[in-house]
Amino acid sequence: MKPIADLPDDPALPGLVAVRAAGLADAMPALGLGDGPVELLLCGYTPGSRVTLEVRAGDRHVAVKAYADDPTPEVVLYQAFAAALAGSTGIAVPRLLAWEQDLRLLAISWLDGTPANRLVKAGQGRRAGELAATWLWRVASLPVKLGPAFGPGDLLYEVGKSVAQLGAADHTLGRAAKAVGVALKGTQPKNGYPRLVHGTLYARHLLDLGDGPGVIDWQRFGQGPIEIDAGMFLATLSRLGLRHDGHASEATRAEEAFLTGTRGLVDERTLAWYRAAALVHLAARLLKRQPPPEAQSLLDEAARWVERAHVGVSAPPVLPAPPVRRSALELVLAALSSTPATPEELDQIRKLLDERKERPAS
Repeated sequence: MKPIADLPDDPALPGLVAVRAAGLADAMPALGLGDGPVELLLCGYTPGSRVTLEVRAGDRHVAVKAYADDPTPEVVLYQAFAAALAGSTGIAVPRLLAWEQDLRLLAISWLDGTPANRLVKAGQGRRAGELAATWLWRVASLPVKLGPAFGPGDLLYEVGKSVAQLGAADHTLGRAAKAVGVALKGTQPKNGYPRLVHGTLYARHLLDLGDGPGVIDWQRFGQGPIEIDAGMFLATLSRLGLRHDGHASEATRAEEAFLTGTRGLVDERTLAWYRAAALVHLAARLLKRQPPPEAQSLLDEAARWVERAHVGVSAPPVLPAPPVRRSALELVLAALSSTPATPEELDQIRKLLDERKERPAS
């Protein structure tokens, strides 16, 4: 087992605390690791939020995730995937293996594949784009109606937070980000047909499993327009191409293959809007470990894409609605309700009832 000292010490993650104190086999007995050696590798860690461990025990290879918040929604999603994908081939998601609800600790199968960003770096951009398109077509048809609603308003909120972060780091970045944010607000698309969306479909979350794509890291899933995931995938391709000149041509090939493969599934202008919003988000994330010039490149790219969106047009002014002629029955019910009818409504009642008396029977 990996030395406990190498694992984060985070009291906000009760599952991690239990693993550090007793070992994974005792913390999660339902996983059935037995008494043999267990190797742990830290894959990802967000302090106070979550940690992901790669686990090897004999011939077993699994992922264990510990959360600060209740992961029950993610657990239910994996169970829904198991039912929806039973007997399916060609795409994959992790399988739920065990979970400890009180510890907010879950174990899932390890998907062994090549992330799409590595495909691009290895000169297989077209393959990366084709896999992403295959995934989106397949997930769009899944009867999984779980997760909170996502839409353009949620993305604008995230853009607002990113603008604030960029502005705090650098005034020039802040001005550029704000300009994109204003343009996004002015071209906000309608909330499209809701489907299951991953929420953070970075290229590294899409894996080439040989016979098709697999997708990992589902903690931000929800229901929203398919362009949310498409826009984020393309934004990460843009980031890859902008950060590494040597990968730009393969990133372009991946994009071309993706757009060809999703023709008829996504709306191009709506996709441009979500891609621009995702680029602002990625620019803010770069502040943690990259110099501002790279963030500026992403904001410049976001500005170009929001110009292509042209989703929002000036809406006609909203005129006062004409007076509604309510039926006599509606007005009588209003008069008898706990909210008394107004004198005007009572006068309308009398007039309508008089009209009904004078109307010849049919």
